[in-house]
Amino acid sequence: MRVALMHRRIAGGGTETDLRRLAAGLTTRRHDVHVFCARPGPVPPGVTLRRVPVVRGGRLARLVSFAFAAPRLVARERWDVVVGFGRTPRQDVVRVGGGTHRTYLARMRAAGLRPPALGPYHRAILWLERRQFAPGGHRRVLTVSARARDEVAGDYGVPRERMAVIYNGVDAERFHPAGRPVLGPLVRRELGVEDGMRLCVAIGTGFRRKGFDLLLALWRTAAPAHTVLALVGGDERLGAYRREASRLAGRVVVTGPREDVVPLLAAADVVCAPSRQEAFGNVVLEACAAGVPVVTSRRAGAAELLDGPLAALVVDDPEDLDALGAALARALGPEGPSFGRAARRLAERLPWDAHLERVETLFAEVARER
Repeated sequence: MRVALMHRRIAGGGTETDLRRLAAGLTTRRHDVHVFCARPGPVPPGVTLRRVPVVRGGRLARLVSFAFAAPRLVARERWDVVVGFGRTPRQDVVRVGGGTHRTYLARMRAAGLRPPALGPYHRAILWLERRQFAPGGHRRVLTVSARARDEVAGDYGVPRERMAVIYNGVDAERFHPAGRPVLGPLVRRELGVEDGMRLCVAIGTGFRRKGFDLLLALWRTAAPAHTVLALVGGDERLGAYRREASRLAGRVVVTGPREDVVPLLAAADVVCAPSRQEAFGNVVLEACAAGVPVVTSRRAGAAELLDGPLAALVVDDPEDLDALGAALARALGPEGPSFGRAARRLAERLPWDAHLERVETLFAEVARER
């Protein structure tokens, strides 16, 4: 198949990582893959990078100009399937890796973190969402969880028969418990975690959506005993989080973005992902593969996969700090090693290759319908 993938960036957080991995996987299966993006970056071998010119200016100008320029460029050539990873008004497949913006805004308002009146940037995103989920904006919708599917169906009325849920997979060789004895102590020393202290790691971009402010609130009032919190990732208010961490010196570390996810997970005693909205949450499966207990919110799509004993570490409402603290205490308690073993067994059932095969099958079905 000749496949076009559209997204403003190829380097960045979870969605960009998924795009690169999908592009690489399809290429190894002998498909001709082209990535259309405005901000170029390194591409996997065999993948063709296509630069999309956008208006120079603020984020609103970049958003709207890419949304219309990318489909126009793609339309000049013949493709078997065109996939939108962001907010573009026309494509064959809308890949939903972050939930809907409408639900995100509603959750943030409910938490008191978003004013009632929306600025032009958020109104533009909602307008583009309406366009891409309207009948002329897509042929199929690919979501990474049932939660994301339900958001799209509820917010925009997309029929269930036009949607496919394909959970992400994980590289269980790259993320493996065998790395913990070697890599873990190095990172713990770098972060200043003293001997005898436990380490809770939270990784992600956009701290409020990820619920990292809730973890800070917990550490201010009722943190698990002898446990250091490390917040890892990017946020537009990173300076404010670092100032808060300085007031909790020795108990909270804010590192900013880092690329070394494997060593960070090797160093962790527990990973926490208390998301307010998260279509999936790759870090949940990556931690599981590394054999680390994961505390997460039921609002994260990956929580749908945490069955058996791991379900005890899923909190219904991330705003419930008592429940969040209790789940962390349980993960750090005597059951911790058994949670870690159960997490590894779960990850072994969800290999990335199986995810890739299901996505390839969906794309082939869409190509036949063109």
